Amino acid sequence: MSTQADARPTYLAVLAVREARSPLLGSCLARMSFAVLPLSLLLSVRDATGSFAVAGLTSGALSATLTVFAPARARLIDRKGSRTGLIWLTVPYLLGLAALITLAEAGAPTAALLVAAAAAGVFAPPLGPTMRVLWARILHGRQPLLHTAYALDSVTEELVFTVGPLLAGGLIAVAAPLASMITVMVLIAAGTVCFVLSAATAAAPASDRPDEAQPHGRPMALPGMRTIVLSFGGVGLVVGVLQVVLPFIADRAGSPGAGGVLLALLSAGSAVGGLAYGRIGWRSTPVRRFAVLVTGFTLTVLPLCLTGNPLPAGAFAFLVGLCLAPLFTTAYLLVNDLVTASRTAPTEANTWVSTANNGGFAAGSAAAGVLLDSQGPALTVTAAFAVAAATAVTTVVRRRTLVLEAGDTGPAAAASADRTAPVEAEE
Repeated sequence: MSTQADARPTYLAVLAVREARSPLLGSCLARMSFAVLPLSLLLSVRDATGSFAVAGLTSGALSATLTVFAPARARLIDRKGSRTGLIWLTVPYLLGLAALITLAEAGAPTAALLVAAAAAGVFAPPLGPTMRVLWARILHGRQPLLHTAYALDSVTEELVFTVGPLLAGGLIAVAAPLASMITVMVLIAAGTVCFVLSAATAAAPASDRPDEAQPHGRPMALPGMRTIVLSFGGVGLVVGVLQVVLPFIADRAGSPGAGGVLLALLSAGSAVGGLAYGRIGWRSTPVRRFAVLVTGFTLTVLPLCLTGNPLPAGAFAFLVGLCLAPLFTTAYLLVNDLVTASRTAPTEANTWVSTANNGGFAAGSAAAGVLLDSQGPALTVTAAFAVAAATAVTTVVRRRTLVLEAGDTGPAAAASADRTAPVEAEE
């Protein structure tokens, strides 16, 4: 059913959706937990062991399993339902973090810390993707408002991951690293409770309920999902490069502290772009907007190849950021369209977007670290621009894979999309 709020989408209209309030609060608390976690974990382990090397290895072990097992956790949510699945994940995740803290404080061997960290990462509950799936269910048939809800989701995530490290630093400054880790656990526990106790979560179906019409099939069987994953792998790689290059530019100019400002401008651009994008009642299709946004993102990277000065680099970083939240918003709309048409597992599909972005980000950060010392920032960003250009070309060429006819399912949907997009056979 359409409403006036749907015709002219506003963020207040999204926040006025009563059944979404509790799970939205829960997802925000959970995201804040993950934003506070990296610095808290690093410094709490270093404080307990006296070794940054051990702390870095421990943090890396948790991050690795958190990323690698993300699709498997999402499949559990799709199969068991968000309420049961989140409980099954959150409890062992909290136990894993508690075990890690206890082992570190007890002076346990490094191997034990790595095992505990890796085990905790396996169970990290995906409240962000789960909330996006819930938005689609709550706002079913109200596409303009869903567009705004996804924009709000992207901007909220950007703000949370900007504030999170500051909160962690403040807790460590006034209390201790251990206190910040306890805060991480409290936030994820409170967020899960808010989410699973909401009426909207209770009404969400699980695929092991035979009386419900349930999604089936694997998202990556859809060529359109592969297109989105390829696109976000490239986008994530470029952003990962910039996360290392921008502080390098500031440091080489003699202002190491300005590196944080440059990164903040990248995040600020994303927040501004997302807020503006969510308020527009778009008439073009999400497929066309996605192709345009990936191309625009590529073009905004180009000026950064030409400067090593912090001032213009900050302005150009802001321009790059303007495309990021709109890209995520449009990707979530496309994923929702794909899983609706193909009846594919929705939480897993949403998780693949962030998994591709995170994987690309890690690869880009590592590559930038290797290239900067030998090649400098200009050539490093030029290499990132080449990746962005290749990503844009791939997205434009494969854009037809992003559309499925209603009723297409599983492998049949993949075959149908293959017939409309010959490029798929070349892979």
